[in-house]
Amino acid sequence: MGSNCPPITVTKEERGRSGTTTVVSQDDDADPIPPQEGYTPSIILSLIFYPLATLPLCLGFLAAYWLQPQWIWLTCWKCPLNRAVFVVAKGIDGKYVHLVRTFTIELGGWRETTKYITHSSLRYLFDEKEGKFCLLRGHDWNISCESIHNMINGLSNEKHLEKLVKHGPNSIDVPVKPYYILFIEEVLHPFYLVVAFSVALWIYEYYYIYSAAIFFTSGVSAVTSLFLTRRNLQQLHDIVKYSSLVTVIRGGVEHSSVPSESLVPGDILVIPSTGMTMPCDAALLTGTAIVNEASLTGESIPVTKTQLPQIQDMYKSGKFKRHTLFGGTHVIQTRFYSNSKVLAVVVNTSFLTSKGGMVRSILYPKPLSLRFYADAFKFMGFLGLLGLAGFIYTIIIDAEVFGPLRTIVRGFDIFTTIVPPALVAALTVGQVYAVFRLKRRQIFCISPQRVSLCGKVKCACFDKTGTLTEESLNMKHVIMATDGVFLPLTDNPASLPPGILLFAMATCHSLTIINNELVGDPLDVKMFNSTGWSLEEPGEDASRFDVVVPTVVRSPASNGVNMELGIIRQFTFSSELQRMSVLVRNLASSDSKMMDVFTKGAPEKIAELCRPETVPQDFKRTLQALTGDGLRVIAVGHRTMQLAWHKSERIEREDVEHSLTFGGLIAMENTLKPETAPVIQILKNANIRTVMITGDNVLTAVSVARTCEIINPWSHAVLVKVDAGPEHPIPLVSYELLEDVGKHRSGEESVGIPIDLEMQHGNGKKVVKLEMVKRDVQLVIDGPTFKAVRTHYPDLVPKLMVKGAVFARMSPDQKAEVVVDLQKIGYGVCMCGDGANDCGALKAANAGISLSEAEASVASPF
Repeated sequence: MGSNCPPITVTKEERGRSGTTTVVSQDDDADPIPPQEGYTPSIILSLIFYPLATLPLCLGFLAAYWLQPQWIWLTCWKCPLNRAVFVVAKGIDGKYVHLVRTFTIELGGWRETTKYITHSSLRYLFDEKEGKFCLLRGHDWNISCESIHNMINGLSNEKHLEKLVKHGPNSIDVPVKPYYILFIEEVLHPFYLVVAFSVALWIYEYYYIYSAAIFFTSGVSAVTSLFLTRRNLQQLHDIVKYSSLVTVIRGGVEHSSVPSESLVPGDILVIPSTGMTMPCDAALLTGTAIVNEASLTGESIPVTKTQLPQIQDMYKSGKFKRHTLFGGTHVIQTRFYSNSKVLAVVVNTSFLTSKGGMVRSILYPKPLSLRFYADAFKFMGFLGLLGLAGFIYTIIIDAEVFGPLRTIVRGFDIFTTIVPPALVAALTVGQVYAVFRLKRRQIFCISPQRVSLCGKVKCACFDKTGTLTEESLNMKHVIMATDGVFLPLTDNPASLPPGILLFAMATCHSLTIINNELVGDPLDVKMFNSTGWSLEEPGEDASRFDVVVPTVVRSPASNGVNMELGIIRQFTFSSELQRMSVLVRNLASSDSKMMDVFTKGAPEKIAELCRPETVPQDFKRTLQALTGDGLRVIAVGHRTMQLAWHKSERIEREDVEHSLTFGGLIAMENTLKPETAPVIQILKNANIRTVMITGDNVLTAVSVARTCEIINPWSHAVLVKVDAGPEHPIPLVSYELLEDVGKHRSGEESVGIPIDLEMQHGNGKKVVKLEMVKRDVQLVIDGPTFKAVRTHYPDLVPKLMVKGAVFARMSPDQKAEVVVDLQKIGYGVCMCGDGANDCGALKAANAGISLSEAEASVASPF
């Protein structure tokens, strides 16, 4: 909204309740404020600049169009930001000029006018106290979870109107420029002006055919680029534009059929039981919701969202993502508390939402600071200097022979011969042709300039699950543990006796029933189906429960045991914690406070949470045997608690997930895709290095890497470890041979590990010397080790990047860090993956290839 926005009336009482949710200061690490300078127009400077800009041929105006910050410097005086008409703000790819706008709010008899700028599609309000323009945020900054719960009655009508003026409409609107404007912007590019000048010069010299050829080539390049730009903008606009009618609560009164564009942070949204597509980011206040987040994550697995805990912790949508409904995601269904409504409070709207952030990353991408482009600019600069030298030489030599005009024309002729004007046009046409060739092979590219970089790729990185291996899993073995001893493994979980392992497999999941079909994580589906149990979701007779309606799982009648277990609460899976837990009650039990806790997750993490005496002594050996066969292994644990129903909804997972009894291991098979090994071999034949970056177990990843030959059959797989603890305030790096490589070396004798490590801690210095002179060593690094090395031994990181073949137990952020570190040592990196965990790495790579067709795939150029 600009300065012509109509005033609104708000009472002073409502003004006092507005809280502190308007702007953030520059020290907000989530979204820092860009450096900014204020300018006001100068009559004197304008009278000097504009007449001069008309000569020669209005080149000054063209320069002002190309270099807007410099135009501001030449026509305006620098001034304080509170008096600025223009603001020059620094973005990730340069400086931008913004016109300062205003909106007006009337509070009874008092009128307030606020200045703002729109930078990278986000609104910044001028803060008198800070003396600068600060980002306007919603309710995901400087507000506690408990305070969010206190908003359950919604905003008053006056407060809503005030926020609507401040935040603007809740709409992610990607502007689609008309063809004629795109054409004007295209032909005003310096390259096309140089081409136009060169063509005119050659026509003057009677080079009609050559001029026509260059004109035709450049015209095809311009039209093609214009068409692709318009098409991509239109497609993006159509994908992200969304409008609907919603039901909100304002001032304690429910309003239906409200346009979603009018939503503001603080509005209470009623989520219907039949589901909806979220028009904003909202924190869930009551009930639970089953959500498909494929539009943001690329994974179409339904996710269960639970109500936000009423705690004093500051709310962040990333930290409490399991309690946040993100814009653009689809709520499949909600679960009721008796007859109560499922409510959510709007925390972010428009471009501040997660979907809006994804769109902004497309509209304002980070510049590609690549050696390819640096070398290209150096080459063009060298040609330019050479052309300039030829121009000067021609002027000096021909001045005595030809007239002034003819001499200058011959000088420019030499210059255009050395610096070919059609070079960029030829490259553009080549890129477009390559994009169409890829499209015929069902490979879609949304960033044609990345095509040129693909020829520079020297390292291909792959996710494991769903990329190298099949998405689906097959149940292989289960091993039950009792009294700290493993029992014989079995291939049929349904035959397990009643106990921790069987009950955990039946309850510790986030499955739900949609259209009479069991849906959820493929691992959970396979695990649950293998038990033979059945699942029943709550219906309309929910009133017989005090607080939460449990999902009920029942044992099969054929086994002679009739059990009903109610899943009271889920602590959903966390990739950082690498586990999930559930609170379960035996519905046949007479003790209403007796709760069972079942936890499943990464074996190493579960073992740490269990009482040591319950973990079998051969735990590590058994785990290594299973993961060494390429199996995906999950461990389970259990404990009992005396807990009232109402307390079960407020207890923290840290108070639940400890002092567990180890219950056993679940091993699942994740087979390679048929095309994986041939593709890896093709890349190796092209001398392109292959690397695996996965969140899975180290030994499982190594086994898959061996099978597809990311780790060579003749190479040693060496695990990099860190030893940390009270005795080692600075972690020590060590190396361990993971396996006997003799079985992989086809007749050769195994050799020692060619690694020499020296550590010095004198005077606080940390020196690591790593020598790997043999070519038959490939390193394996896990997430904790990678983090420790980056923190304490940054000089060691490039050496690990050179020899690293498998990066396991990596978080999404660490995957992106690996890609960036590979680029730092000179590799052109291709990343191939699917799902949300790979989005950061796909963006960071020179060539990101997404195997997902969801909206989230726009994070990847291919």
